Amino acid sequence: MKIFQLVLVLLCCLILGGCGQKLKGLVPCSGVVLKDGQPVEGVNITFIPVSTDPQARGANAVTDVNGNFNVITLQWNGISPGKYKVTLSKRVTEVNPNQESIPDNYKSVTHIEQLGKYADPERSDLTVDIPKSGNKNLKLEIQ
Repeated sequence: MKIFQLVLVLLCCLILGGCGQKLKGLVPCSGVVLKDGQPVEGVNITFIPVSTDPQARGANAVTDVNGNFNVITLQWNGISPGKYKVTLSKRVTEVNPNQESIPDNYKSVTHIEQLGKYADPERSDLTVDIPKSGNKNLKLEIQ
């Protein structure tokens, strides 16, 4: 019975230890999104790898009230070095004040604001090349 318990404990350690491992090769990446020179809040940024390598992973980020963002890949901070096509979209929630007879939780409508050509991977001209040292001052400017 003690051998079974020991094996069970070791198995749990192996399984749980593997769950916390970080994705290898990620480098730090952060920056700001500006539209006409002003920071933009709530922008969803998607980094699409240009590489044909099947191991290449996309990454994403969301801007804060100052337009700043930190890139994540899956659930880990950072991005793999390489070249990426970048797309941008923004989630917008609007409240219709003329719906007084409707309960509050039904008064708002959320939609995705397409930021022009930047929302379409085929038309977006935003590209970034992330070096092996990372990039903590990435500036994405749109018009």
